[in-house]
Amino acid sequence: MSDQYKFDFKPSFDLAMRGGDWSHDSEVCKVMEICRDLHMLDRTLVSDDYDKALDYLGNVMPMKVHAVESGTEVFTWTIPKKWVVREAYIKDASGEKIADFSRHPLHLASYSAPFKGTLSKEDLLQHVTTNPDRPAAIPYAYHYYKADWSFCLPHKVVKDLGEGPFEVVVDTALELGAMKVGEWVVPGNSPDSILFSAHLCHPGQVNDGLAGVALGLVLMQWLAQQPNLHYTYRLIAHPENIGSLCYFYKNPALIPVIKGAVFLEMVGNKNHFKIQRSRQGDSFVDQLMELAVVEVRKPYGVGPFRKVICNDEININGPGINIPCISLTRWPYPEYHTSDDSPDIISMEMIKETLDVCKRFIKMTESNWRPVRKYTGNLFLSKYDLYEDLNKDDTIEQILLAFEGDKTVLEISRDLGLSFDRTADHARRFHEKGLVDLNYGHGDEQACRCGDLSKTALNWGSIFHNGDKGSQGEENG
Repeated sequence: MSDQYKFDFKPSFDLAMRGGDWSHDSEVCKVMEICRDLHMLDRTLVSDDYDKALDYLGNVMPMKVHAVESGTEVFTWTIPKKWVVREAYIKDASGEKIADFSRHPLHLASYSAPFKGTLSKEDLLQHVTTNPDRPAAIPYAYHYYKADWSFCLPHKVVKDLGEGPFEVVVDTALELGAMKVGEWVVPGNSPDSILFSAHLCHPGQVNDGLAGVALGLVLMQWLAQQPNLHYTYRLIAHPENIGSLCYFYKNPALIPVIKGAVFLEMVGNKNHFKIQRSRQGDSFVDQLMELAVVEVRKPYGVGPFRKVICNDEININGPGINIPCISLTRWPYPEYHTSDDSPDIISMEMIKETLDVCKRFIKMTESNWRPVRKYTGNLFLSKYDLYEDLNKDDTIEQILLAFEGDKTVLEISRDLGLSFDRTADHARRFHEKGLVDLNYGHGDEQACRCGDLSKTALNWGSIFHNGDKGSQGEENG
């Protein structure tokens, strides 16, 4: 894989919609309902509102909570204390509140330290963050690992500020608590697992984090209805970066059984899909997700590890864990890290597309067998009702030569230039005739029981490979 990345399209923040009424789609509506209900909670690293959000999600679908107490050393990190906000505001000389945490959680930078006093305009502005590019929006800021305080205000408000003085109250405290990771599991026939991950932090924002959690949860509900899964599927919702470390700290035995991971990041805005490749670059999750995306929306972007959007893949696919982890995202979008990242920017069509892509990825993952022949020599095809005129199409002959047990359906389809589904269908037919065992991975002796997952045709063809340098992920200390 090349380390280069580029755009073959301009980023679009308002893609032309293909029409359709998604209001009757129960899955899409559930994603939107979760986003609206949890939008304004102060979901930060360790906080009561984060716990409320997790409790809410546990009522949608039963989950397991992995809790790590404040002060615990998790690899090289220390779990912070719970941040409590009693009151926080700025009053101008007339007594009007120009910032108020009770009105919007973004008014106060997360983990701001306590402060009370009267400040001049000059001194106040040393503790104010704005976003000139979105002058009516409240930006997002934080002080996770440095004792400080600040407020966030719309740029146009700051431009019109009087001379003061300004009364400032930041009534906050740090208390013992626990960082929590929610996990949903849909078991398969094998403990080998596919992990979906999304972060639940980022108060007062939707697309950045929350939409991925909501979509992942609806995807797990769909998975729970699918018969005879081979893989076990897991979804974790957690604070960004440090939360995924907590998950592996609490569950080290899962590291060798999780075979691939997908980070769901900013999936609801009106922009093209982008896939950030895993650290390995050519794992089955890289390839199957790209095949799934190409069916749904072109053009789309592809970029190298850590060059599109920087997030928890540095843990999942990083030192000592190194599970192949891709990111599926619609980054960038102009409302990023502001109060404009609200339910209003979430497109039901984009949510539907993302769900379709994830379902297609799962269906292909379940059909990505390693066919192992049970026959010797050239097959008497007619005996098994498999004969095809080799003078017109020698695919069946190429297929019978390929089922040596050393390649997956994905690898065979790539080598022979066939669609994934056509290759999988041949493997399924050979299996039904007793001619091959359908195994998974290397050395997995468990034969597959062919499930009922639906099939769609996918032809290999020209694809746009694009990418851009994205967000650097704020929780890097």
